Amino acid sequence: MKKRIYLFSIVVVALLIGISALTIVLVNKDTSEKGAEEITEVVIDDEFLNGWNKINITLKEKSQNNYNFEDMDLHNGDIFLLNGESKGLELKEGDNVLVDLTIIPDGLSHTGVGYILDGKYTEIFFAPVSDKLITSFDVKVDGDYIICIIGGNANFITIKGGVISID
Repeated sequence: MKKRIYLFSIVVVALLIGISALTIVLVNKDTSEKGAEEITEVVIDDEFLNGWNKINITLKEKSQNNYNFEDMDLHNGDIFLLNGESKGLELKEGDNVLVDLTIIPDGLSHTGVGYILDGKYTEIFFAPVSDKLITSFDVKVDGDYIICIIGGNANFITIKGGVISID
């Protein structure tokens, strides 16, 4: 009798694990239409990031050197390429770039910010974030910078408001 209960318990646990895994896959599947966002083929000189989903996000210019975007879901393995893959923000040496994100995560979510210049990705910030992410960097070389937001979280986060300011 104990053997039957033991085997039954193993089968029940295995079924629960399978159902949980299936639920996670189905819930995290993004069925929304991406509209203006599109998968791009930007070349990043980083083997790890090249396999990630690259999504082009066009920034809206609020005022001179102030750009914004909002209400975007960032999934695990997504890279938001802000302002597109072929036209980054034209930055000059000495500029200071501030990235300010208001997010709604599922608990603490690992989120990164960086930029691509001449195909090379440079990480500025990567850590668990709970509701606000503010980071900045100083431009050392003139060029077209593609600002990136990276989703390294198990679930997705919603970016309710994003602002990029250049000073």
